Amino acid sequence: MGLFSRRRKAQDPQEDPNSESAVEELAPEEPEEEAEATVGPFDEADHPERGDLFDAGSLWIPAVKGATIQFSVDRRRDVVLGVVYVKAQTAVQLQVFAAPKSADIWDDVRSEMISSIASQGGSSREAQGEYGTEIRAQMPANGKRSANPVRYLGIDGPRWLLRVTVTGRGAVDDKAASSLIHEVLDHTVVSRGQTPHPPREILPLHVPRTKKADGDTADDERPRLSLPQRGPEITEIR
Repeated sequence: MGLFSRRRKAQDPQEDPNSESAVEELAPEEPEEEAEATVGPFDEADHPERGDLFDAGSLWIPAVKGATIQFSVDRRRDVVLGVVYVKAQTAVQLQVFAAPKSADIWDDVRSEMISSIASQGGSSREAQGEYGTEIRAQMPANGKRSANPVRYLGIDGPRWLLRVTVTGRGAVDDKAASSLIHEVLDHTVVSRGQTPHPPREILPLHVPRTKKADGDTADDERPRLSLPQRGPEITEIR
């Protein structure tokens, strides 16, 4: 929007309003107030208070009404690999990785993922989304001729990369995906910590401890935290 609006000069009693000498003056508009940024995810430095978020280690995660929260686990190593929100036939998985101070890494990681997808017999393309360049892939289903649609989003932060994997309905329905993604990411905080980690190493996660307190909302309105289990299969960045 321009900085000025056009306004008719107050008419002089002796001036003919139909005369070519009638002029317009430029009057400054009131500056518009900038809205405070509310789109996540956030770094702990910008959101130091955990509040009512669940502590899942390197991620502080929100309750999402109507969603089930699961955890992807590598049982051989007894390591939690990611947090998975499931709602209305859409699954959104969060994984957070270490990154160097000097550079973002999503561009490089994305290129490597595209090569990895092709080597597994899948196909993919890059697309522009709300969070920048993402991958839209078709991954071969185990033992089936059909392929499963998957979306991969990457968000670079200070010394971390948050990778978001969308499966189910949200992988083909942008509106359904956007709703759940915002419900999750706009209230997610990355707690990177100061412990050194090699770039691309997955940052530690754990299952939050929860307890029901007086005054909590009804059970059917609360997210359900499931016990650790295998979530959507993805390739871990190494």
